[in-house]
Amino acid sequence: MASAAPAHWASGVCAGVYATGSRHVIYVPDNPLSHVMRILRDEFADVRTTIATREEEAFGIAAGLYLGGAKPTVMLQSSGLGNSLNALTSLLLPYQIPALIIISMRGDAGEWNAAQVPMGRAVRAICEAIGLAHTTAEQPETAAETVRLVGQTAFGTRLPGVCLLPRRLTAPSQVRP
Repeated sequence: MASAAPAHWASGVCAGVYATGSRHVIYVPDNPLSHVMRILRDEFADVRTTIATREEEAFGIAAGLYLGGAKPTVMLQSSGLGNSLNALTSLLLPYQIPALIIISMRGDAGEWNAAQVPMGRAVRAICEAIGLAHTTAEQPETAAETVRLVGQTAFGTRLPGVCLLPRRLTAPSQVRP
């Protein structure tokens, strides 16, 4: 039963990305996002995935893809948001380069690694401080629609949009009450 849960939310994320028209996903490896990448590879053959070594590199690739006519999606872990602030605030935001940004959260309820907590707690405030609209995918059943709406808004307004994937969604068995 536990193995079906990741597939359910991850399938929703993939369906939402696909529904936006995004066929390019740039990502920095992350355990929860590995479920998404596996489904993209197995079920969405026309979606091209590109691995980035650092988050700011992912946003640079996304900017180039957008300028070439694509609708890019960037996937990263919450701790990587800090690494990407300069790329977001000096490239994507001022030049109105949209991207669907999907962030798997660390540092919230059930986090085992104390080093992840400060950045995890700061993600929403950082997004607000730099003017990045953000929405949280709350349930596996609504993940596809949430991702789709964030992407549709991002590409429609030419501003990056963030969809947060909390641990209660991506790793519910690890979240303690």
